[in-house]
Amino acid sequence: MSPRLSLSLLLSLSLASCGGDPNPGDDASGTEATGEPGTTSTSTATEPTTEPTTSGTTGEAHVVPEFGGTFTVIGTAADGLNAVRDLEFNPAAPEQLWTFNMLSHGVVIYFEPGTAQQTSEERIDAYGQHFMAYVSSAAFTDDNTFATCQESRNEWNVGPQDPDDFMGPALWPADLDIFAKVGQAFPPGEQEGSHLDMLHQSPLCMGIAHEAGNAFWAFDGHHGNIVRYDFQSDHGPGGGDHSDGIITRYVDVTVTRTGNIPGHMELDHATGMLYVVDTGAGRIFRLDTASGTNIGTLPGDWDGAEYTGVEGAEVKVLVEGLDEPSGLALLADRLLVSEHGTGDIIAFDLDGQEIDRMATPAKRIMGITIGPAGDLWYADAGANEIVRVDP
Repeated sequence: MSPRLSLSLLLSLSLASCGGDPNPGDDASGTEATGEPGTTSTSTATEPTTEPTTSGTTGEAHVVPEFGGTFTVIGTAADGLNAVRDLEFNPAAPEQLWTFNMLSHGVVIYFEPGTAQQTSEERIDAYGQHFMAYVSSAAFTDDNTFATCQESRNEWNVGPQDPDDFMGPALWPADLDIFAKVGQAFPPGEQEGSHLDMLHQSPLCMGIAHEAGNAFWAFDGHHGNIVRYDFQSDHGPGGGDHSDGIITRYVDVTVTRTGNIPGHMELDHATGMLYVVDTGAGRIFRLDTASGTNIGTLPGDWDGAEYTGVEGAEVKVLVEGLDEPSGLALLADRLLVSEHGTGDIIAFDLDGQEIDRMATPAKRIMGITIGPAGDLWYADAGANEIVRVDP
């Protein structure tokens, strides 16, 4: 087994400190990481507060039902939010809202969010500084698991190091008896944390979308491509065998990273169309995942996995000229996109025609999602807030 496959060669004995922020201070407005790896903390409900919109149309003027004129703050830094960049409801437990925090390399989970019964719990895996390092985005399966992308070039190897680009998406359990609970001893034995699998061909990963089973699509910000990852059978909590992975790089489907601003993606499972927010290019495009020709094995595999390329896949640009687009939500007949540069959330039809636009009071809007009740939620990395949009 390659020595790269042992995380004991990737982490420092001083796990509580943080190495190599992709752009220090930018996401967190100068705040520092406060969470301790391998620990959990709980809190009672954040008192919901509301903010009126400061510009744009509101309320009944909107034609998109997810838009509104009231912004209810559900979560804050007091709960452990630390440069929160994405949020996802767990389909297997829709009363759980998981939020992903760049500077703590961990999560805050909200239970019954937005209700009088709301509580929260911060969890940071002891090995999160590799497996969830500078987490940018996450995508849940329907099987109580999720995958994360890391905006990292792997700055740890027995202490801070020059990045070696041994980095990519990680698969995790959402089982609360396992996530950040098992494999937390250091130095590691047979288990290196609670992650279920990891593949390492996409440093500076900025967005991720679930396909089926353990297969996901990723925005490779370092190499500038879209990549499909299939973990296949996971290795169990804290394992290290990645050899059954299947990695497919779409070599001529290009994306451009903007540091500290994720570019989210959503797959339409009915059509096989992957919708991609290309942040650096200010555009949204659609990739037909059934198209393209496999060109065979690519060099540079670090996992012992199957690693091939695809050329000639069909791509259609839907929207151009956006100001740092970031978050994305796909509904039956429209796309909702958060525009980091303006703080707006914009609705488009599936051909890219603008339907409606809503201004928000967000300082640095990023990930967005649709809740179980059909309402719109967003992550504000600048204010360290989770916000629900209400009529």
